[in-house]
Amino acid sequence: MGAVNRKRLEAELNLLKFSKMSGAGNDFVVVDCSESAYVFTADAIRKICDRRRGIGADGLILLSKSRVPGCNQVVMEFFNCDGSKAELCGNGLRCAGLFAYEHSLTREPSITFATGGGELAAEVIGTDLVRIELPVTEDFEAHEHTAGYTVFKGAVGVPHAVVRMDGLERADILRPGRDLRYHAAFAPAGVNVDFLEFGHDFSEPVLIRTYERGVEDETLACGTGIASSARVLAKFFHAPADLTFRTRSGDLVKTHLPDGNSARIILTGPAVEVYRGTASADRFELASVTAADSPYSKEKDSQS
Repeated sequence: MGAVNRKRLEAELNLLKFSKMSGAGNDFVVVDCSESAYVFTADAIRKICDRRRGIGADGLILLSKSRVPGCNQVVMEFFNCDGSKAELCGNGLRCAGLFAYEHSLTREPSITFATGGGELAAEVIGTDLVRIELPVTEDFEAHEHTAGYTVFKGAVGVPHAVVRMDGLERADILRPGRDLRYHAAFAPAGVNVDFLEFGHDFSEPVLIRTYERGVEDETLACGTGIASSARVLAKFFHAPADLTFRTRSGDLVKTHLPDGNSARIILTGPAVEVYRGTASADRFELASVTAADSPYSKEKDSQS
């Protein structure tokens, strides 16, 4: 079947085209809204991300080419699996970079994204390997928690609370993670909570586990959590500029602070397109619109 006939059939059947992608085990449904688009309500996003009745994912990523003349940016919108919108997702940004390059949203492996967290850069540097740069948008400060441990609170696009915990491999992080995520000290926005275990000389990878806001559970990896932790370790524990983190998925993600105690973190890690598929848009109650009427690219184009 030719490409034109396939596109016509997909339009007649009202099929949503997507890619399922994974960044160190943090998985996403990625949709190219450049040519056609849908209105993704919070309810529709929850249905798409439902692991039993939908496609299943930690979040939804919507991408489109910028319509601003002469602008080579790719517009990126990120939504958590509960339907809430987030300014930034580090693992999602790596997946978006790989998708944009492999699906010809850009011709160059170095890509600039317009996101809710501002302009962000990604670069495809190898097979299933992507490097991104993330900003520290609120520097981290130490807070003594009533449970007797120190919490380092700040933000890398989204808010994070970082905690050191011994015996992390076997620990139950859901209860303390949920407690901190909803703690009154961090209301009303709440925080993502990152638990770390590391040696004094950082010769071994730092173990990290994250309770994610918007997923309301532990995820296998969190890019902004890794970046947040790199900043905390440099500022409060005299960690070197280059670190390796081991995520819950077992993947290794590397961080680099260009200026030592830096407000910018370069993060390099895996991004994989697991498969491409189609699904009935009617099943998710998605209303189809043309790319020109898409609310997602419009919002970012107006800020460019």
